[in-house]
Amino acid sequence: MKHTFKVPEMSCNHCKMRIEKTMGDSGKVSGVEVDLDSKKVSVESDLSAEALIKLFDEAGYDAEKI
Repeated sequence: MKHTFKVPEMSCNHCKMRIEKTMGDSGKVSGVEVDLDSKKVSVESDLSAEALIKLFDEAGYDAEKI
């Protein structure tokens, strides 16, 4: 299932890499697409939106499901 989130604090490649690493390290995400310009992140995973938001929290970012 594909989920899309707005991540307003995300602003640079470091942010992008941190989110991708945290999602990848979970072992439960099969794909992550980060668009810095629109501040949106698409995540391919069977996890719930709430569980994915907790992963964003672990990475240090607030995320809102859109």
